[in-house]
Amino acid sequence: MKLKFTNILADKVEIPIIQRDFAQGRTDKNTSKIRRDFLDAIFDTIIKNKEEVTHKNLELDFIYGNKTQDDNPIFSPIDGQQRLTVLWLLYWFVTSKENVPKEEKETLQNFVYETRHSTTIFCKKLIAFNPQFTSSSISDEIKNQSWYFETWDFDPSIQAMLVVLDDIEFRYDDYGLEDTWQVLKGDNCPFEMYQLVLSEFKLSDDLYIKMNSRGKPLTEFEYFKANFSEIITDEELKQKFEKQIDQDWFDCIWNLLLETEEAKNVKDIALLVDNSFLNLFNFITYVIGLKNDIQYSDTVESSKELKSIYGNIDNVKELFSILDNLVLSNEINPDFWRNTFYFDKASFNEDKTRLFFPHKEHNLLVRCLLYFDKDRGFSLPEQLLLHSYLFQNIHQTEDFARKLRIVRNLVANSEFELRRETLVESITELETFLLSFDFDALKRFKTDQIQEEKEKEAFYQTRESLDTFYRIEDSDIFRGNISIFELDDHTEDRASQFLKYFDEDVLIQDFSNTANFLLCFGDYTQHDSGNEERKEGWYNILSGNKKVIRKFFTTPGYGKKKDIFSHTRPVLMKCLDFLAENPNTDIAEHISTELAAYEEKPKDWKYYFIKYPSFRWECNRGYYWKIKDYVFNKMRQKQFNGFNWCPFFYEVNQQIKTKKLTLGEYDKPLFLKIKKNILSIVRDSNHFVINNENTEGAVNPIYDDLIANEVIDKEGILKIEQNAEGLDTEDRVVRLIECIKYIINQY
Repeated sequence: MKLKFTNILADKVEIPIIQRDFAQGRTDKNTSKIRRDFLDAIFDTIIKNKEEVTHKNLELDFIYGNKTQDDNPIFSPIDGQQRLTVLWLLYWFVTSKENVPKEEKETLQNFVYETRHSTTIFCKKLIAFNPQFTSSSISDEIKNQSWYFETWDFDPSIQAMLVVLDDIEFRYDDYGLEDTWQVLKGDNCPFEMYQLVLSEFKLSDDLYIKMNSRGKPLTEFEYFKANFSEIITDEELKQKFEKQIDQDWFDCIWNLLLETEEAKNVKDIALLVDNSFLNLFNFITYVIGLKNDIQYSDTVESSKELKSIYGNIDNVKELFSILDNLVLSNEINPDFWRNTFYFDKASFNEDKTRLFFPHKEHNLLVRCLLYFDKDRGFSLPEQLLLHSYLFQNIHQTEDFARKLRIVRNLVANSEFELRRETLVESITELETFLLSFDFDALKRFKTDQIQEEKEKEAFYQTRESLDTFYRIEDSDIFRGNISIFELDDHTEDRASQFLKYFDEDVLIQDFSNTANFLLCFGDYTQHDSGNEERKEGWYNILSGNKKVIRKFFTTPGYGKKKDIFSHTRPVLMKCLDFLAENPNTDIAEHISTELAAYEEKPKDWKYYFIKYPSFRWECNRGYYWKIKDYVFNKMRQKQFNGFNWCPFFYEVNQQIKTKKLTLGEYDKPLFLKIKKNILSIVRDSNHFVINNENTEGAVNPIYDDLIANEVIDKEGILKIEQNAEGLDTEDRVVRLIECIKYIINQY
């Protein structure tokens, strides 16, 4: 039965002892937002009924409970406590503020709280109280009364009621209201609810207790429906909203979520769907707000933003169009997401585009439904991809699959360009691009990537098959950025070889051999210090870390762009061409052949990396700091206060297993301690220097003997044989090991 609040209050309404505390006045973020929406809907209704000739009611859904059948019936609500209490507080405030005659407000006494004794007494005292509204807030005036006990500060229901009263007072004053009672009293009451009495449906008290134990309040979604309906000024659109929100739109979200793990593991799937719809609504509203220069965020303060956005009929129509077309899309093509995106390399399909998000959910719409509210757990790249889909549903542009791949490439490679502050520009540019396929519309994404997409699109038009090109784009290494490949007749063969020998886990599983194989074809390192002559500074030689590999073979930053094209690209292409011409190449055998050739030629720095695997150990990000030829440190991280070593000393220390030899972690010399005599070894480009480290220059017989036996010269120098170009003609690691072993064996 549909009843007005005043009709319900004509009988006694008793909040039973088994009910939970009044919660609507809690100050946590979620409850504050629910209270805001509910009070906004209430006051919007009051204002419209004061200003308009046509009477408008606010329907507040069902309340159900038990009702005694006697001359003085008592209704005990199971669901509806929160709404009934807020309305009762509203009526108390208005009757007090507007000095309503006593006989007109007597029915307020029919509302009784039995949850706690203190709450019961407070409500009775409140009814008898006639405030003067002279304090800064109604709650302060109440708390200053002699009948208000300090212990009530710890009653959660009382404190919640005071918060709600303050919010009511704020709105009443903010809207400049007066003579409000005329639209609230008796049959004029605009607040309606469906009252369901359990006994009339022959339901037992056990069910009453079980249902009540759920403590199920009116949800945020239900408050939203009531509030948003009042914002819509067009009657036809309002009717459409009230119909679709409980039918097609709601059913669409329900069907989308039904097979998810979240739906399978949740106790109340209806509540999950409610909250998920709000997430989608907030995402769409956020985007529409951006396009209207309104920063919308679903917070306590966002009510005015919502009215500003949807006070514009065109924005309401856009929202409805998105939702209607979403329903249509899911009916016509329910497998769109599964047929459009994939995650695992083995699932490659030329008609699909790979995603690289940490989760494995193809359906970005479901991601939005479940995670848009969780501190923006729905990332900007996901938002742009989803928006492209929603936009496509409406406009039905041609070649959408190809365009969506391009959007994936752009968002995956514009990490530094994508910002919330410029998101509206990114959105509008994508919309223009989807409509026109014009790359010149794109400005906010990474400039290099935009240019690459433009060049690839022209190149792809000349190819019979795009299978290999899409595979290389979908590699976890490249993620759409394949600028290291020149687009010509060799690209397809080179890409095929890369996928076979270097792609993803293939490279990581045998990183040392594969990296050394590439080094056999030349210096592929990248100089990060901006020194055009590539002398001292930071160098990257690659590591087995996925992020490092991706950064190395793509252009995510600006500092290394020159080196990736001048050094890495030609070496990599030379290597890939060799593999294409020699399809049965054994990488390990090729490396052995290359090392054997060094027996007859100078040993440059590449030789040492190929010969000694330890040169790459603990070099987590692939960085080296080069001082000069043969003088460089391998760095655990790209910072000097982290562990770093001379790789020659590191290898020597690995080979000579003795406690007499020690190597520190921060670019320290190699120390040799024998019979209390200490020697240090430092490096230079064409020699090592052995120093006496005995305390205060004390005589070091070992050091003196080394000079006397001409192992080292008078300056302590252990010379490394080199040619005229300054390249080693002997292995300096072997030379130093021989020297140290000589010292250990002699002494």
